Amino acid sequence: MDAVTTADARRVALADQLRSSLHVARLLLGEVLTDAYARVDPAGYRELAGKAGGELAMLLRMAARALPGADDQREIRALAAQLAPLARLPAVARSVLLRPSRASMHVLAHLCLTELGAPDEVLDRAARRALQASTAAANERVPYRQLDAAWTRHIAFGDHELRHPALLLSPIGAGVDLIAATTADAYAYTHALPYATDFGRVPLPSEVDRRRLIGIAEAIVLQALDDDDFDLLAEVLMAPPILRRPWTPLLAFGWQVLDAAWQHFGFVPGPGLPPPHAGETRAEEVRRVLGTTYHTTFAAGLACATLLACDALPPPLARGGPPDADEPPGRGCWWRAQWRLLSPSARASMPLLRAGFALRRALDAGNLAAVHALLIDAAAAGLAEHPLMVQALEMLERAADLAALADHPGGRASQKATAAARPSAAIASITSR
Repeated sequence: MDAVTTADARRVALADQLRSSLHVARLLLGEVLTDAYARVDPAGYRELAGKAGGELAMLLRMAARALPGADDQREIRALAAQLAPLARLPAVARSVLLRPSRASMHVLAHLCLTELGAPDEVLDRAARRALQASTAAANERVPYRQLDAAWTRHIAFGDHELRHPALLLSPIGAGVDLIAATTADAYAYTHALPYATDFGRVPLPSEVDRRRLIGIAEAIVLQALDDDDFDLLAEVLMAPPILRRPWTPLLAFGWQVLDAAWQHFGFVPGPGLPPPHAGETRAEEVRRVLGTTYHTTFAAGLACATLLACDALPPPLARGGPPDADEPPGRGCWWRAQWRLLSPSARASMPLLRAGFALRRALDAGNLAAVHALLIDAAAAGLAEHPLMVQALEMLERAADLAALADHPGGRASQKATAAARPSAAIASITSR
């Protein structure tokens, strides 16, 4: 199969996966967000309609960009029409009326649906007034959430809204504290990128360090693979098209793992389900399962749409050959199954996977000597400047400072002596060869 045919096949596969996420959307609308649910649990219905409705509206807007065929466009617009009443519940109007500082999160679905040809002119006038009110920004938000609000505003008012002062204060400019990063830290990165660029349509400013951001994406992929977290994995794999950078082998491997899980289940599993309650009916079971798992499949669908719209297909990795006699020490199971399918050359193209997992295990054990040793190996593998390894080295330098302080309280002369033996000297001696 030649390169063109392979690319076409991968494009068709991505489009089919995006359509499968739209199928989950239809099930959610038809089986979960029903009038019966609204009668039984009005508060739960409103909460799920608000959250799932916003996510589905975003997915439909991106699907319309990625699937230009007539049949797909009809399906997208039919789903938009079905979603419209849920996106315009009385709670949305109350927010627009009483809380303009919160309006952006409540009118998101409405604005997406309006763009898809399902307008509501009365709500639209009020929504735009709310977004332009004197208190529209009077809501304390962390930088990536400011980009979220700016992205919603750009649908109403244009691309200039995306050039927000918070961009360089968000993980796009400030980076991510990777050594002990939480899932929330990682999500700040994975949300900031699509919000700042409208899912890759608008380029980031030239002063943004895209190479550094790709390195951060690789570190977050390691975190997601280690935890079998497909939601985080799907979101971070939008980084190559958004940053307009080539796929690295590790990012391509992340896509291979996500794709394998999607093919296995027919949807993308989330991190867990709430437990059933005694006497649960079938309708309640469907609501509990589908009302929880829809999110990860929507996130994966957004990733597919972004890859298709930006024409940034993940490259396949070579497979076949002898097994790996010394598998990397990752925790998750899904990455391991795919690792065993790779060729030796494909495995060798990902030294960061082995080094990153080893770093995570050393940190879990609190073994700074092991961190020191693996940093020397990482430098020899050309990884000394990777954001994850830079931060690990900085951590060891802080550890040396703290050790000196503990041994000799107030003894600055001893700290100078300790500094000469810091791991950075060993790293520097390798990288300067």
